Amino acid sequence: RRIVGIIPAAGKAKRLLPLPIPKELFPIGYQDFEIDGVVHKRPKVISQYVVENMVAAGATRVVFVLGEGKHQIVEYYGGGTRFGVEIVYCYQERLTGMPGALALARGLTDGQLVLFGMPDTIFEPAASYQELIRAHREHRCDLTIGLFPTQYPHKYGMVDFSKDGTIRRIVDKPARSDLGYMWGIAAWEDRFGDLLCGYVERHRDSERELLLGDVFSEAVASGLVVRAHPFPEGAYRDIGTSDELDETLRHYHA
Repeated sequence: RRIVGIIPAAGKAKRLLPLPIPKELFPIGYQDFEIDGVVHKRPKVISQYVVENMVAAGATRVVFVLGEGKHQIVEYYGGGTRFGVEIVYCYQERLTGMPGALALARGLTDGQLVLFGMPDTIFEPAASYQELIRAHREHRCDLTIGLFPTQYPHKYGMVDFSKDGTIRRIVDKPARSDLGYMWGIAAWEDRFGDLLCGYVERHRDSERELLLGDVFSEAVASGLVVRAHPFPEGAYRDIGTSDELDETLRHYHA
């Protein structure tokens, strides 16, 4: 079946204001870029890492969900020819949270295996999606969640799971926690896509921001086949705050 990537990029990145560009285009590391037949070393934007990882895993289409002020992302990626993939865009007019952004792209993902990733992060190993897909298909899951170790549970959605991948609970940004793994990427089928859209519709009038971790929890409670897949030697870097940005820059520009 066709594999499609979905990347929510509608947020305003208020914690990095007054950044003059979308944070998804912040340069981290370098890439080879050909100009007039000559290959040069040029800056690489952070969202390109997740796009390239999706393409390496077999994605033939990547869907960006954009919001106000994100036109530069369209200008950078265009139709995706330079990246070896079809890239299309959705627009989220009202920022209701990540589930709402993902639900907007439902019509572009029907009948396909969906890979989810965040555009302001870099995760390792780079082949995490390939391993996630293998486990997802092996266990015939509706939803497989990729987990990464972290020392900062207060910044992420933390996952309590058993050795066989059964998810016990998901806790969003706990002030204190003895849990060691956060969710970072995911793969899912139509059954989870339908549940996600139903969740967003039921909470359409909610005044609080909807959380993807809550949708994951509902998928577990509803009886869908949901499994956690940890990457014990993996790493997950997020540039959502200035401290995390500094740490990531030090790693890739040492």
